[in-house]
Order: sequence, then structure tokens, then C-alpha cells
Amino acid sequence: MTNQIIKEQFNKQAEKFANWSVSKNLEYINAYFDFCEIKPTDNLLDVACGPGDFTIFNAKRISGARGVDISDKEIEIANGLVVEFGLDNVQFDCHDVEKLPYPDNAYSVVICKSAFHHFTNPDEVFKEMVRCCEKGGLISIQDIRAYDDDDVNSFFETFDKLIDISHNVTLGEHEFDDLFRKNNITITGVFKLEVDLNVREYIEHAEQDEANKLKIERMLKNGISDPGLKNFLFKKGGELFFKRPVYLIKGIK
Repeated sequence: MTNQIIKEQFNKQAEKFANWSVSKNLEYINAYFDFCEIKPTDNLLDVACGPGDFTIFNAKRISGARGVDISDKEIEIANGLVVEFGLDNVQFDCHDVEKLPYPDNAYSVVICKSAFHHFTNPDEVFKEMVRCCEKGGLISIQDIRAYDDDDVNSFFETFDKLIDISHNVTLGEHEFDDLFRKNNITITGVFKLEVDLNVREYIEHAEQDEANKLKIERMLKNGISDPGLKNFLFKKGGELFFKRPVYLIKGIK
């Protein structure tokens, strides 16, 4: 998969992604802000910022914020939020995040939220995050993480690729940890959790062709009757949900 495919896919589904309940969830956004311990004096870079919700959240609370994303449609939505909230301390750029257009040591906080599973070269993206962070600054990632059971993980990796063709691979917690260690970033905190996601809303947040929609339907039909998946794919309140592991990690450069 190429970065161009990622860009085209997110341009197609920009509005859907921007309006997805998970993207807009203030509880999740606030929890990640608190986890990072972001201070009013910080200057933040949000890598693969999508429609800019977390960047905007920070801009209202800190010295300055900048978001960067490969999708020009997502950046267009983000710039609309800048106008809506009348902010003058936030900027958004459309750029490939493997080669960030910013000087070394430019930001006190560099984060990436819910995007590493899309990257074809996560090592390169993380190196760029490190380069742009000042000495003593904070670097953090929040993303979905791989399931501990290989069979369960294989099912949901296939599911995710059908939902969104820009999905590359979900990293495990040790792979996230290794990104920090390989780049000499001192890990200062990790947090693991699981969230229940509505399957219908999850399908609707991305763009699929008709062939993929049929494959998804078959997968779910088989999955709901698979005893190995009963703790991860289940009915709740008459709707189908699945359990998604999430990982938060932060460190100091």
C-alpha cells in the first residue's frame, strides 16, 4: 500500500471520519490530554491530525498547536474549525508525515493519535516525530493495539482492512515500546484499555466498495457464531459491538 492510497481513501471518507462519534468523543480527547500532562505553555505538533479535533482542543488550552495530515480534505475540515472557533494560535498543513516540513526541535509536545495502524513506514514517522521534538520535550502515541490472541487478531486485522483499505497493520504494545527505545526516548508512562465499539457505526465511519461490504457481512455472520470470538464480538442493547484494545504511551526526548 502506498501513501497515495491512504491520501485518496481519507479524502473519500473525510466527512464520515470527521463526524464519527469516536473522533468527536470529548471523553476520549480529554483523557488523552490528561495522560500527556500537556501544560498551558506547551507548543504542540499533532501528527496525522485528521479533521483536527484534538489539535483544536489543545489550541484552546495551550500556547500554540499545529496539525499535519496527508489528506487535504481532512485539513480543509480542520481549517473550518479554526474559523468556527476564531482561533489564532493554531495552523494546519497538508503534508506526508514521513517527511515533516518543520525544523528540528521545534515543538515541546509531539503526538500522534489513532493513526499508526495506517502507516506503511511507522519507524520513519516516529523518527520524524522525534526530530521535531525539543530536548526534554514530550512524545506520545495513542492508537489501537493488537489483540493478544493470534486468531482473534487475525480476524480483526482482516475485518479492519475490509472496513478501510488504508488500514496497514495494528502494532502490538511491545512494538510501540520498541519505537521509543530504539530512538532513545525514555518511556514515562503507558496505559492500556479496551473500548466497546458499535459495529454499524464503525463500518459507516469509512468508505467501502460493494465487494468489501459483502465480505464484511459474511465475516460478521461467521464471527458472531465463532466461540473463539464471543468475548470480542457480541450483541449489546440489540446492536452488534466489538471490543478494541487501545494503547497509550508517552516519553521524554
